[in-house]
Amino acid sequence: MLSLINTLNLMLITMAFNASSWKSTVPIMIFGMVGIFIVIGVIILVTYGLNKIFSKNKKKDDDK
Repeated sequence: MLSLINTLNLMLITMAFNASSWKSTVPIMIFGMVGIFIVIGVIILVTYGLNKIFSKNKKKDDDK
């Protein structure tokens, strides 16, 4: 267990915070996340549309 803690400490110490890499990686990350939200939105809209098209109108059936 002590070896694992020492290894993690060594990894954290040797990792460098490179601010210039953020300038190139953040726009890519934002583009990817926007793409994910667009795909989820399309899936929701398609599901909603298919539900409207193929669902039976149960209110009219209940009135009879």
